[in-house]
Amino acid sequence: MSSIFEDLQLAVQQNQLINLYQANTEVVYTGYIDSLAPDGVVINTYDDAGLQDGAVFMRYGVIDEVETMSEDLDNMAFRLENAVSDGLSAVPHAPITLAADQDALPQILTRAQTSQQVILLVLSSMDNYLEGQVQNVTEQAFTFKTFDKFNFHHRGSQQLPLTDIQVLEFRGTELMLETAFVKTAHDHHPAVRLTSPKAMRSALATARETHQLIALRSADGSGMFFVGFINTLNADSVLINLIDMTGQFGGYTLCRRSLIESVTTDSDYLQTMRGFIELNKQFELNVQPVLNNERLFDGTTDLFESILRKAATFNNLVHLTTENPMIPAMTGYPGQLTNGHFIFYNVDADNRVNRLGTMIELKQVVELSFGYMDAYLLEKRLKNAGNL
Repeated sequence: MSSIFEDLQLAVQQNQLINLYQANTEVVYTGYIDSLAPDGVVINTYDDAGLQDGAVFMRYGVIDEVETMSEDLDNMAFRLENAVSDGLSAVPHAPITLAADQDALPQILTRAQTSQQVILLVLSSMDNYLEGQVQNVTEQAFTFKTFDKFNFHHRGSQQLPLTDIQVLEFRGTELMLETAFVKTAHDHHPAVRLTSPKAMRSALATARETHQLIALRSADGSGMFFVGFINTLNADSVLINLIDMTGQFGGYTLCRRSLIESVTTDSDYLQTMRGFIELNKQFELNVQPVLNNERLFDGTTDLFESILRKAATFNNLVHLTTENPMIPAMTGYPGQLTNGHFIFYNVDADNRVNRLGTMIELKQVVELSFGYMDAYLLEKRLKNAGNL
């Protein structure tokens, strides 16, 4: 604990960008320290695009490691600089201005109660996180009203001790959108989830015609689902304009119909995302300026082949999944297609390109994602370094 605190003090003195790792979760927070309070650290955090994304309070005892030098931090430093140079859009964040000689947690909770902002809590007594609003704060406890964007039925209030809080996220983009959304009318909608081939075909066609927001769940057992609007349909595949967790355009995903386990046309989460989309439109935050959400595709062609050929020509990064269990999902760029096969040059976790690549059969590819922020940033960094 003393060494953790010393690492944090040094990071403050040197104004270092840091990663905070926790012992019992894979969640990592990246940012600059705002204050070291008696009860924990407050860090201004950044998202994967390099934009400031609220702040986090974390008790010292929860911190497993303070990382100040790594490839990941070099990558994030690039993204922070790029967010400024590319003029990426974000909600402005005012300084937090906490009294550093006092416990931070009561100050944050009291302000959350006053502003009725939605916050996120990680508690020592629960495995999952809670989102909601603070109703009342005393020296020892507080009342918390839950908001669950996946199920509006979960609206109960509960009394929680301050000592139960391990981590508290506040003022992030998603939480600010939720703060605005909970002020609107939002009644519970039972999920409309279609699983039969005939019902899914009809739902996909209707969604394309009516520009309806839907969710597609993958049949690969991963539990992954895609939320977005249908861009192009053909007999073999579905191409959607993705919507990310903050209601912004999140690139494109092309998947084979065989990969789709279910199509959801209504749910509480889709209601929430529709609300986020409308809020983003009001503030002109629905798409980042470096992304293109207006691409058109020819549904009469083999979309997998045409997208891979274009990516190969321009060395554009794509995320690829195949039906071959021996080939993991990868991000990289394809070589030229020859006789229904291509070599895929993946990029590893340390941003190194595998120059040998992996031979892949076109018909085994079941998912391609492209034109999203992380691919744009990784591609730009690799090209700047002369590695792509």
